[in-house]
Amino acid sequence: MSEQVQVQPATRVAILDEYPVQALGVATALGASQSMRVVLSTVSAAALLEQLPALHVNALLLEPWMRNGDGLEVIRVVSAAHPEVAVIALSRIWTPDHVNQALDAGARAYLSKEIRTADLAAMVRHIMEGGTVRPSTSSAAALPQTDLTAREQEVLCLAARGHSNAAIADELFVTAQTVKFHLSNAYRKLGVHNRTEAAHRAARMGVCG
Repeated sequence: MSEQVQVQPATRVAILDEYPVQALGVATALGASQSMRVVLSTVSAAALLEQLPALHVNALLLEPWMRNGDGLEVIRVVSAAHPEVAVIALSRIWTPDHVNQALDAGARAYLSKEIRTADLAAMVRHIMEGGTVRPSTSSAAALPQTDLTAREQEVLCLAARGHSNAAIADELFVTAQTVKFHLSNAYRKLGVHNRTEAAHRAARMGVCG
């Protein structure tokens, strides 16, 4: 008798953004992943709060800094009334004050709208698994962050030694997509764009010993 393979239910996502085109872009990026299902995309905070209880949402992506000021209040309301929902700020603004306000209001993570669409679903999954994400908040012309997590450093050093994403995934017992996510984070923090640049930067900093 063959064993039945259990399929994980898709993550149910709601989106709030005052600009319909931006909301559509987020919905399209997430909809490309079989593990994500966008159940609501709206420009109205009132509509979101009214419909949310019946939608069984797992994650909410929203712009905190809407012109009417509703975004931050939605974070407070949803994180208090629906703690099971992963509230994720997704914004074009990421000064230290803005990031801290959103996180203090209850957002689990803060993503920049400069994120690559191909990485968005992986980041949402990472956040829902307990990971934290926040953009660089240097107000000066973006000095690169060097606060690599232990896992980011581990993945980066394996990549610098020439291991492929698949080989790293096998060694660390994670998915190749997770490896890609950690590398993307490491590149951003180091201010580089590819493995070669990352390897040189890591060597100069003594990151990999």
